[in-house]
Amino acid sequence: MKEGARSWLGKLEAEIARELGQPVALAAQGDAPEASRSLVDRIEVPGARLTVAVDSEDAAAFLAEARVIEAGQADAEMVRELWSGIVASVAARLGGKAAPIAAEALEATAEPCALRLGNAVLRMALDVEAAENEAEAPAPVRDAGGSAAGRPAGNFDLLLEVELDASVRFGSRELELKDLLELGPGDVVELDRNVADPVDLIVGDRIVARGEVVLVNGNFGLRVIEVAEPVRRLESIRCIA
Repeated sequence: MKEGARSWLGKLEAEIARELGQPVALAAQGDAPEASRSLVDRIEVPGARLTVAVDSEDAAAFLAEARVIEAGQADAEMVRELWSGIVASVAARLGGKAAPIAAEALEATAEPCALRLGNAVLRMALDVEAAENEAEAPAPVRDAGGSAAGRPAGNFDLLLEVELDASVRFGSRELELKDLLELGPGDVVELDRNVADPVDLIVGDRIVARGEVVLVNGNFGLRVIEVAEPVRRLESIRCIA
């Protein structure tokens, strides 16, 4: 593998692992993705232009292994959007931007590599060339938690106005049925969370943020102190499917 592509493998490995919240292994070897079912993104970063192609069917298995989607529950469009979201966030952290391009635009010089997560292997091809306008590369966009964030391209904006139910979880406790039936006014159920611990903000069945309870105009509110990575927040899409 060319030195330019090899130098980017470590960066991509670290940023994709950070995005997913799980370790991944990116190796300079493997089979090239099939052109007929490739998802291709071009990443513009200071000093380089990266073209990354992945096999769409492998991507579905990879995202399921990462628990971004449930196995067998994603269609091609969801795989496209979720993978684009990961690539966009990675590009933003590296100081650039990314956008999907046509599979036919993948250069013949692209070199195959493999991205592994658990039992899933994602066939990829990576092509790197020098960028012409390094000084014009945009700065990373920061999210509420201070980390760089990206947003999937394509039709993702159509989802942004969909209303989702969000709830706050203070804690939990397992109860035997007999204890549940014996509950009465005045009984206290102890939860598994200390009063000083942050509470969870949940959308669907996913924790998307944590924070502390506050009062806002006489109502309870949540002051966010940490948020999940963007792709983790996208997991809540399952509840509108």
